[in-house]
Amino acid sequence: MAEEKIYDAIVVGSGASGGWAAKELCEQGMDTLLLEAGPELDPEVDFPPEPEDGSSKVQFLNRIKAVLCGQSIQARCMSFSAFTKKFFVRDRDNPYTTGPNSPFNWYRSRQVGGRLHLWGRNALRISTAELKSASKDGFGDDWPISYEDLEPWYTKVESFLGVHGTSAGISSIPDGIYDHPLDLTRAEQEVIDTLAEKWSGRPTTTCRIVKHNRKRIPLPILAAQETGRLELRADAVVCEILVDATTGLACGVAFVDRVKKTRHTLRCRSVILCASTIESIRIMLNSKSKNHPKGLGNSSGNLGHYLTDHVMVFKAGALANLEDSPKVDDYDFGAQSGIYVPNFCNLNPDENLGFLRGYSLLGSVARIEPGWFFMAVGEMLPRFENCVSLDDKKKDAWGIPAAKIHVRHSENEKAMIRHMQETLSQLADDCGLKTDHLEKEGVVSKIVYRLAKRLVYSEGGGLVPGSAIHEAGGAGMGTDPQKHVLNRDNQVFDAPNVFVTDSASFTSSPFQNPGLTIMALSARAGNFLAEHLDQL
Repeated sequence: MAEEKIYDAIVVGSGASGGWAAKELCEQGMDTLLLEAGPELDPEVDFPPEPEDGSSKVQFLNRIKAVLCGQSIQARCMSFSAFTKKFFVRDRDNPYTTGPNSPFNWYRSRQVGGRLHLWGRNALRISTAELKSASKDGFGDDWPISYEDLEPWYTKVESFLGVHGTSAGISSIPDGIYDHPLDLTRAEQEVIDTLAEKWSGRPTTTCRIVKHNRKRIPLPILAAQETGRLELRADAVVCEILVDATTGLACGVAFVDRVKKTRHTLRCRSVILCASTIESIRIMLNSKSKNHPKGLGNSSGNLGHYLTDHVMVFKAGALANLEDSPKVDDYDFGAQSGIYVPNFCNLNPDENLGFLRGYSLLGSVARIEPGWFFMAVGEMLPRFENCVSLDDKKKDAWGIPAAKIHVRHSENEKAMIRHMQETLSQLADDCGLKTDHLEKEGVVSKIVYRLAKRLVYSEGGGLVPGSAIHEAGGAGMGTDPQKHVLNRDNQVFDAPNVFVTDSASFTSSPFQNPGLTIMALSARAGNFLAEHLDQL
């Protein structure tokens, strides 16, 4: 009988974080296994052109059909359609529960590439001001790393993927490496000119969008495969990390075959969790042993706590005419965004807006139906009571305990939402934009929208937590092993050969879109692991 293989590293999850971790590990000479819970995709078969059927862009009827077919939660997502539904999970197979009076929309993708196939590709660097915001206002903890720690990894990610954007000299969104300016519509340039005139102290620039990947499979994964050191195994639903009974260090992972429902174990010298925030926490909580009775990495009792999602308010309206689409193809979801206004709140120490931290505005004019939209995207404060735990009474299709999610907006978020509403209304008025995103919809769609609105919007008009799809925290980085789950290198304090590099590792949830930082952290941690594996 052949001896069981021992991998240098097993990476769990093949999305934004997993691909970059695998790339860095393989290029540094490590024998790496990349596990993905969903199937592999065929670029020639799984990405057909979107049919031109002239149907409603809001697609309420398609969403109703999806509810009947087992995607009742996923159908609430703004990105969900008959065209994209294949990139979302079936809720019947992937249940979760929520706490009382704390609705949470968990939008999930399980296939090689994860949610990257739906990603808007906004690539923003997080500045020192956000990484060290606790020192400014006294709430929570500073990140244990600085902008200088992240800067070379931001540069590496941007240079490899290609980013369309323009240097703007705005301190809260440090300039990066851009291959060429982002193309704007004429209407967007007019909005930028108007805001420059009317919004003093609120600098406006273009979005910074990662170049569209027409190869479909994430480029970091392809780069890792080119080294000859990557093994990719799809349909592997990881349920727990296995640990050595003597050392308490990870020695392997257990997974269930997605199709056959059989359990398997694999051996390794290290593990990098990149399964997405809630899923990574779920795996850690389910990895109980004599060494880790409350779950792997939970000696502090804080694993799963301080969960956040971006606070988001959305406004949109119709325009009579759209301009030529900047889309490269139907899967170019980054082409929907053009304008970006970074945070302008609480920058002055004497400013008192009734809430801490701040928010940004991201928008599009004359690009996609119905015509224009702007989203306010703000920071949710990390609070202990907002958390993920396991619901042992409910299990998924593979027998793994479901996640129980308890997240509510605090008074801080509610005050921020009110300010967002006022700001977006002011923007629409200043730019002559009419707010009515259902203007082009039929009577049936308008009725369905009114009935289903409570599933997506909170009472104050913000999106229900989870709906921003920017969930973060729960296994945050810090300096104190009695309080934090991870150290400054994304290592689990309780098991230093385990790393968590998706946004579960975030200490706080700054207003910037998290994708670029997830990738930078993953590349940085992969490099650290490759250099220090023999010392762990």
